Amino acid sequence: MIAEFRIKNFLSIKTEQVLSFKPTADALMRDEYTVEVKEGVRLLKMALIYGANASGKTNILAALSFIRDLMIKAPEDKTKEIEFIPFLLDDNSRNEPTEFVLTFYLEKERYVLKVKLDNKQIYEEILECYSGIRPAKLYVRNYNPDTDKSDIKFGKELKLSKDSKKILSGNTFNNSSVLAAFGKSNVERTKLNIVYDFFTKHINDVLEPVMSLSSYIKRNLDKDKDGNLKNFLKNILRASDFNICDLKLEKEEEMITPELERAIQSSENIPDNAKQDIIQKGKINNFSLQFKHHTDNGDFDLPEELESRGTIRFMGMSVILKQLLEDNRVITIDEVETSLHYELLSYFIQVFLANSEKTSQLIMTTHDINLLNESFIRRDVVWFTYKDSVGQTLLERLSSFGLHKNLSPYNAYRQGKLVDLPFFGSIYLKDNNLCEEK
Repeated sequence: MIAEFRIKNFLSIKTEQVLSFKPTADALMRDEYTVEVKEGVRLLKMALIYGANASGKTNILAALSFIRDLMIKAPEDKTKEIEFIPFLLDDNSRNEPTEFVLTFYLEKERYVLKVKLDNKQIYEEILECYSGIRPAKLYVRNYNPDTDKSDIKFGKELKLSKDSKKILSGNTFNNSSVLAAFGKSNVERTKLNIVYDFFTKHINDVLEPVMSLSSYIKRNLDKDKDGNLKNFLKNILRASDFNICDLKLEKEEEMITPELERAIQSSENIPDNAKQDIIQKGKINNFSLQFKHHTDNGDFDLPEELESRGTIRFMGMSVILKQLLEDNRVITIDEVETSLHYELLSYFIQVFLANSEKTSQLIMTTHDINLLNESFIRRDVVWFTYKDSVGQTLLERLSSFGLHKNLSPYNAYRQGKLVDLPFFGSIYLKDNNLCEEK
């Protein structure tokens, strides 16, 4: 579970910005909003990030996705660049390293990961574990310009053999994280396994607003052998007043023709290593969804194509919701309100808060300010992004503004008392130019 994420010199973020899940003293729905990760330590389950278009709120999610990929994906070779963009709106930042610090809890222990890098190499990578009061360094990695290689010192806490240390050091290229090298190395089990599993299994890709969730729903229903997911989806669709009383996944096998093989080879949604496996099987499964609607005139089946985008979107998010409730997941959703009525969005969040007993976290960006008017929203889960005069993204927590508890965050935001709102000037045109305000 993430406690804190620090980001410096990444995309629109120049100076260090901090996203924290440490709760304030606010007593509002404390049990619903927080999870005890260690005796005396509770963390928030949720973060809700607001911001104008191009204010950088999506870049917060992109930063977490980037650090996840850096920890689990080893480069093909040592010459491949690390693909990311530093802050480009001044001459200094583009030539300075990017820095991340991620603090998280696993199995009641606190871990701190620090990384400093640019497009060519990782200059510093430190992983610490707080089993007690003082930290134990699991490894410290530094780039040595004299030898053009990384020097790695492994801590005693890891209990790695000499051979394993050599293997890990040999597999850690300048452009590869130690943890990614560990992922492809045959070494004994250590605390690195716990950390590697956290990044590989528990932090999801960003759910973007343009993504279709249809295939995602079908894949999960196909794996739902005991019917638990299907029943969950039926119940939540019924509770959400969609008039849907049942759903069915139908599967057909299709032989792979030369045309279909070319389509598979050119697809960007299928991993390269999976393409050959699919083609070698000689056939592919096609799935379709059927929905049964209950009306006063009887029950009627409709294919997926006749359902609204909002229905499919909410159904896909309900699959995500079940994962949040059953597994320890960190799920990031960009523009969570996409294709959803406000009441559905509110319901989705409240079901998560009321039923989650795991160390799951939901990090969302949104433009829907109606949530700021809700009594169930804690102020320490709300964040705002905005840009200053040099064009950098700044991140501030609603609870840090000192807004009186009796004052509405919704009204304060609408009045521009929290962060500056976009100002568009006149709405009138003359000769294809906007008129100047008098």
